Amino acid sequence: MVANVTNLASTMLRIGLVSMFFIGPVAGFAAHQAEANKAGLKGAGLVIFVSLQRNR
Repeated sequence: MVANVTNLASTMLRIGLVSMFFIGPVAGFAAHQAEANKAGLKGAGLVIFVSLQRNR
């Protein structure tokens, strides 16, 4: 019983580490791109964005 739990825990740890290794950089890049887009919403860009959101 303890061996099954240990094997399951080690397998889940490996899956988690591999997932973080592959998904982490993609998530970081997406977060960086999202922050860059927020900087452009100033002045007229913000007014246009809000007006387009209201017309949906």
